[in-house]
Amino acid sequence: PNILVVDDRKENLLATEKVLRPLRANIFKAVSGNEALSLLLRHRFAVVLLDVQMPEMDGFETAMLMQEHESMAGVPI
Repeated sequence: PNILVVDDRKENLLATEKVLRPLRANIFKAVSGNEALSLLLRHRFAVVLLDVQMPEMDGFETAMLMQEHESMAGVPI
């Protein structure tokens, strides 16, 4: 399965990746809402872990835009 982790702080991305590594999933990382939306156009995800407090586009706005994409139907954020 593919997991998307979105956080503007790289240390949080690394820590989350380390915690998820035993799942043997494909872990995709994005440092912004725009980068996450770009990845969403190219990949399907089983789950998205999304930071709420990000500059430019916060996690709430990113989640709303993600939910509009048909590939995200039923995908937990």
